[in-house]
Amino acid sequence: MTDSTQAAAQLLECVAATKTKVENWHRETGAAYNIFRIAGIGHKEVPMCRVLANLLDPKGCHYRGSAYLQIFMDTVAKPFVKNTEKLDLLKAKVTTEYTTDEGRFIDIVIDDGNVFIPIEAKIYAGEQEKQLADYAAFSRKMNSGADFIPVLFLTPSGYKSEETPDDEYVPISFATHIIQWLEKCLSLEETDKALPIREVLKQFIAIIKSFCGNMEDEEMEINALITESKDSYATAVSVFNAVNASNNRFIAESLELFREGGKIFELVKSKQPGVQWHVEQGWHYLYFLIGNGCDLNINYDMRYIVVNHIEPENPISAETAAKIDKIMSRITGKRNEGGTIWASHDARYPGLKDIEDDIIYRYELHKIYSKDPQSVADKIASWVTELKSI
Repeated sequence: MTDSTQAAAQLLECVAATKTKVENWHRETGAAYNIFRIAGIGHKEVPMCRVLANLLDPKGCHYRGSAYLQIFMDTVAKPFVKNTEKLDLLKAKVTTEYTTDEGRFIDIVIDDGNVFIPIEAKIYAGEQEKQLADYAAFSRKMNSGADFIPVLFLTPSGYKSEETPDDEYVPISFATHIIQWLEKCLSLEETDKALPIREVLKQFIAIIKSFCGNMEDEEMEINALITESKDSYATAVSVFNAVNASNNRFIAESLELFREGGKIFELVKSKQPGVQWHVEQGWHYLYFLIGNGCDLNINYDMRYIVVNHIEPENPISAETAAKIDKIMSRITGKRNEGGTIWASHDARYPGLKDIEDDIIYRYELHKIYSKDPQSVADKIASWVTELKSI
């Protein structure tokens, strides 16, 4: 064993010990138990905005009246948009998915009948065409009795819009503004007296920090370990490079097994002769016609799976669509994210649905593909058969 490999082995041993220590601490304290992460909604805009809106709402189920809204106005809104100081907290209402004249939906609106404050949130999704501009135009109309209030554009880091004039919106961030607001809400005496609210606020702050890139307990301890000295950091870089090389190899070999001519493809073809191999816009997928005017697309890594309705002249019934939804949700362990019939950009191979980390997922998937391609092919063929039988 060379000096570098021995150093890597020692570092990995220390990292494993640190992980065990943190896991034991989590086990004893329950600190890792976060309902947002468990429910899988910590990075989804709609449920996160609903929690945010309920906290802002004077009539929210927190029963703290306008206390949280007042802090939001003082901490987030007024410093950036002076016209918001006219909001009457006693009359204020907070609405999610507020419909505009154009039939678009503003994520959160704070409105007292005279002052209209639109908030548009983006976590991982991008802007839709003219979205902020349309919301700003609607805000002008709704604030006809007061000065114009631009859209509060809420993103993880507070980045600027690429297509909207600066005077139409104000960029604010989850990482700074929302966390500061929530921490001030958490520090209130009336919050401290309400244990469920206090704990939810703590978990809400933790999940926001997570999708904003803040390190969690385990990551902080490991980071301290690997940055302790130049040698330990150099060793960590070597380990990282080796992991990255392995990850790239797993991707390439999994794709090779799955693609046309590969072992999995040929085994699937023996059971489903109509299978085709398509490459399109970065996707590499198996393509099947499954009847009812629909096709099934399965990307090589099982992350992207879609059922499309490709015969608009032959409408699909609601009953058939519901059956497809039930089958696909069971197969992938994921709900429909939207598509002509069914789609998921975050699906998982059966048995791996609880693995969140992409690198670990690819590692486990590669093991299955390389060691037992027959079981992979059998599963895929059975899915197609089941869908064709509807």
